[in-house]
Amino acid sequence: MKNYKENLKQLMWDTSGAFGDIGVLLPIAIVLIGKNGFNPTALFLAAGLFYILSAYYFRITMPVQPLKAMSAIAITAGLGPDVINTAGVIIGFIFLALTFTGLSVKIGKLFPVSVIRGIQLGLGVMLVKASITLLSADPVTAAVSGAVLMGGIYFIRIVPPLILLMLFGIVISISRVHGLSIGPVALSPVLPGMDNLWVAFTALVLPQIALSIGNAIVAAEATGKMLYGKKADRLTLKSIPMSMGMANILSGIIGGVPMCHGSGGMTAHAKFGATRAMSGYIVGGLLITLALVLGKSGLAVISAFPGGILGVLLCYVGIQHAMFIRDIINDKADVFIAASIAVISLITNNLTIGFLAGIGIHYTAGLFKECSDYPVC
Repeated sequence: MKNYKENLKQLMWDTSGAFGDIGVLLPIAIVLIGKNGFNPTALFLAAGLFYILSAYYFRITMPVQPLKAMSAIAITAGLGPDVINTAGVIIGFIFLALTFTGLSVKIGKLFPVSVIRGIQLGLGVMLVKASITLLSADPVTAAVSGAVLMGGIYFIRIVPPLILLMLFGIVISISRVHGLSIGPVALSPVLPGMDNLWVAFTALVLPQIALSIGNAIVAAEATGKMLYGKKADRLTLKSIPMSMGMANILSGIIGGVPMCHGSGGMTAHAKFGATRAMSGYIVGGLLITLALVLGKSGLAVISAFPGGILGVLLCYVGIQHAMFIRDIINDKADVFIAASIAVISLITNNLTIGFLAGIGIHYTAGLFKECSDYPVC
């Protein structure tokens, strides 16, 4: 009986942790399907497979998120799936090249702790900022969800807080969805067209690659080690781009969106209960089910989920992710660099500009320090 209760409790926390990152995945998926014309079956199938396979290899729950800079540009420009898929395949091969040449490790060593914490702080602040739109659009649901979440975290520890929020969201969603169509949307696998290569590379890949190296590879590895310790021994500067490279090539060919392992998503899953690979299997299995069973109604189903709940999750995860700065709080120089990255990222709404500026500040300060030791400089 005792083992049964322990297993049930563990399963509840696994389930809670499985949905920690839906605040990032669902809003972007809704727009890419509704505005850019993505096949919902292809999108959710690719994401679900990526979740399951990465959880199996890394033995922890790895987040799966659309590449944010690429998605934002594609949405703003109204680019179609053909161009976006081509960009996914291109960046997939770039990730593999970084792995096989060892460049991912060499580049990773250029990122000091202050810059990594700055990326985490900057992303955390930007997630909080992004949550405001969702919160303001659905304030009543957001207020109730916030109260439920805080109550679950600080007062009621019997049931994981995200379980309560998901049940609340499902009840609202069911009341909003009518006339579901069962079955998947047919897949149309295609190879990237030569006529899309230049646009995909210049408009989507180039703006994304630096952000992916900083947040999805370097910061993701550091965040995973902090959250999971020895459990994350397979999480390296070589294995992460390898995983993303293979996933993006496959996703691009079957019509899914370009994806990554974001450091913010790592925090989201872990803070809501993911302690092992099981949470990845749960969310991956649900996404595959959504793709194959409700693919034709995929947009209606995910659009029905309350934005207020997604906003609360984004805000909470953003705060938790920003809190990683605590371990350098006594080092004024490191805090200055990290804060500079966050401020610049927030002002420009571009994390890439923020962390590149942070790297510049770090190495410039190092040169000045060397010159102060040698007057002839």
